[in-house]
Amino acid sequence: MRTVHLQPRSVAHGFGGAAFEGVRDITPMVMGIVPFGLAIGAAIGASSLTSAEGLFSGPVILAGAAQLATIQMLDGGTTPVVVILSAVSINARILLYSASLARWFADRPLWQRLLLALPVIDQMHFTCAPRFERGDLDRSGRAAYYVGAAAWLVLAWVASQIAALLVGAGAPQALRLDLAAPLAMVGLLAKSATGRTPVVAAVTAGLVATVGVGLPLHGSVLVATLAGMLAGQASARVTPRAVEVSS
Repeated sequence: MRTVHLQPRSVAHGFGGAAFEGVRDITPMVMGIVPFGLAIGAAIGASSLTSAEGLFSGPVILAGAAQLATIQMLDGGTTPVVVILSAVSINARILLYSASLARWFADRPLWQRLLLALPVIDQMHFTCAPRFERGDLDRSGRAAYYVGAAAWLVLAWVASQIAALLVGAGAPQALRLDLAAPLAMVGLLAKSATGRTPVVAAVTAGLVATVGVGLPLHGSVLVATLAGMLAGQASARVTPRAVEVSS
């Protein structure tokens, strides 16, 4: 009897279908970052920066913690070199995300890879990496999915900041926009912490970030990321691995 091996079929058809799928899949993440975007927009309005300067930092930095720290330091007159070093330190974790996603676009020209690297951030990694691992999107489908997710994420991020600026910097304290950053991480934690190893890594990173909140150059994020990785690797070594059967 002849065995027929069926290739997995993508649920997306054509560039538009894959792009829409990316928009759909990242929407829960987008809903989580909107409060953070509103908080940053309010911070821009309350700072000495012009609206254009503050908003320009949104798509350029594309990372809430780094953007907020940059706005606060520039408003406080911090030396530009220190501002840049702090932003780089906070966003150093993105190098890990880039390495994870790079293999899916290795066959593309350098200029395309550089453009695709611009929106790499936590939400993009945790949405795109698992989707690509399913293996049912071809070269064009992966690019469409990625571009759709990135466009929706960046649009929502910038739009939420603009909305906060239009409303004004005097947002009521009862809104507790200072809690926006932790809330934005809840969706990431819920999506990634699906086993013992991710939970250990997430808890470790959270504890280290809390304890190290006063580190120079806002380095608590980087230190927490590295600590979470080490804790996750240690947990993986003692966790029995399921036997994978290849078809």
